[in-house]
Amino acid sequence: MELNEILNEQRIYAMINNVPILRESEVHLFEELIGLYRPTSVLEVGTAIGYSTLLMAPLIEQGGRITSIELDEVRYEMAKYYIGQSDYKDQITLIKGDAKDVLTKIKGEYDLVFLDGPKGQYLSQLEVILPHVKEGGVILADNVLFRGYVRGDKEAPHRFKTIVKRLQSYLAYVENKELFNTTIYPMGDGMSVSVWKGHNK
Repeated sequence: MELNEILNEQRIYAMINNVPILRESEVHLFEELIGLYRPTSVLEVGTAIGYSTLLMAPLIEQGGRITSIELDEVRYEMAKYYIGQSDYKDQITLIKGDAKDVLTKIKGEYDLVFLDGPKGQYLSQLEVILPHVKEGGVILADNVLFRGYVRGDKEAPHRFKTIVKRLQSYLAYVENKELFNTTIYPMGDGMSVSVWKGHNK
C-alpha cells in the first residue's frame, strides 16, 4: 500500500477510536525536523498506531532504523498492521512493553529520540535514555505545553497538576544550556527540540 494511503487510514482510525496522534499543525514541523537531522538510529517512546513512526521512516538516512515502544496491546497490534503494509517494515522494530522496563535494557546509540508516551514520565525516561544518545543527538518531546498549563498563567485543574509539574521539570532540565540547546515550538500542544551537547560538558 502507498504510504499516503496508510497515513490517511491511520488518521481516520485515530479520529474514530480517539487515539492521540500528531496534530495536523505539528506534522509539517515534525517532518521538517526529521528531514533536517536525517537520523540513522531513532528511538520512539509511544508508538500508538505507528503514525509518527511512518512519518519518520522515509526521512531517516538510507539504511537507518527506528525502534519504537508501545505498551497498549491494541495500539501495538494496529501499529504492527499498518507498518507491515508499508515499504518500511524492515527498517522498523516494534517493541511491546512498558517503556520503564524496556528502556533499562536498550543497547547501542541513537541520534534521535522522540518522546510521545506518558507525559509525566518524560524526564525519568530521558535520564535512562541519555547514556545511549550520541553527542549532537536530538530529543524531540511532544505535548510539552500541555493545553497551555505548563507555561503561562492558566491554572491547571487538580487532575492535571502532577503531569504539569513533571513537564515543567522536564523543560527545566532540557533548558539547561550546559547540557542542551533547546527550542520550544508552540504549535499543536507544544514540541520541544533539544540538541544534546554530550557527556563531557
